[in-house]
Amino acid sequence: MNIPILTLGQRALVPYTFHRLLLSIYSVEELCYLLKTNPFILDTQIMDKKLVAWLGESCGLPDLAKSLSLIIKKSKSAEEFVMAILTYTGYLSAEETERIALVFKGNIGLNDYEKEINRADFLLDSGKYQRARYEYDRILMSIPAGERLISGRIYHNRGVALSRLFLFEQAAESFLNAYKLTDRPESGRGYLASVRLSLDDVDYIRFIADHPSYYDFSLEVEHIYNQAVSVYNETDEKQNLDNLILDKAMGSGNSYYVGVKDLVAELKKHYQDGTR
Repeated sequence: MNIPILTLGQRALVPYTFHRLLLSIYSVEELCYLLKTNPFILDTQIMDKKLVAWLGESCGLPDLAKSLSLIIKKSKSAEEFVMAILTYTGYLSAEETERIALVFKGNIGLNDYEKEINRADFLLDSGKYQRARYEYDRILMSIPAGERLISGRIYHNRGVALSRLFLFEQAAESFLNAYKLTDRPESGRGYLASVRLSLDDVDYIRFIADHPSYYDFSLEVEHIYNQAVSVYNETDEKQNLDNLILDKAMGSGNSYYVGVKDLVAELKKHYQDGTR
């Protein structure tokens, strides 16, 4: 097992920026942490000569920079490039390093689009919904028009990300695109659930009346919706909201509106920041 070496080299005065992530790093330790928490960036784009130069000059790690330059020169894999960094620093545990190696192995035999989708799905599964959404948007702009099944998968997962961001109208549109492309029931249910959450009860009933083809889905969605409401009724958030409503009834109107605003802001931030 490697022994972590903290503050290896020096902290850079000028950061290296991963424009794809909109993140800047100042040390090789931050680089290792980024590789651990964002394995979707583990492709040939990581083999950047500017990154190598930055490690050598700004971080004071000329030996590491030299070995990485040699890997690039010999046109070796991104896996070897990343593993060279992790081995040199000893920053990650053996288990964490193995997890990164498994990401590389999982990409073997996949085409470029499938790898990009896997990386976006990783963000989604990690609760990083905003960044997942941007990745799906980027992939959709470049994928061939004839790839119906792949496009449908992207639209569906994009809908999931948007719904987790409380953007239900946009989520409904994305799920509907997925349903039209693949005819998958889960996309149809996602569409109707998003519509359900974007409309009040009266407008939703009118919508179902105007779209009888979704009637069967509506029964499933209503069952899921009622279950979710039952679960929510047992949460601390529901109790807090009930207390705020009681305050309003007793004449404390300002505290009600302030409290509801704070509660909604907290819940939105909880998901938009990618926490669970």
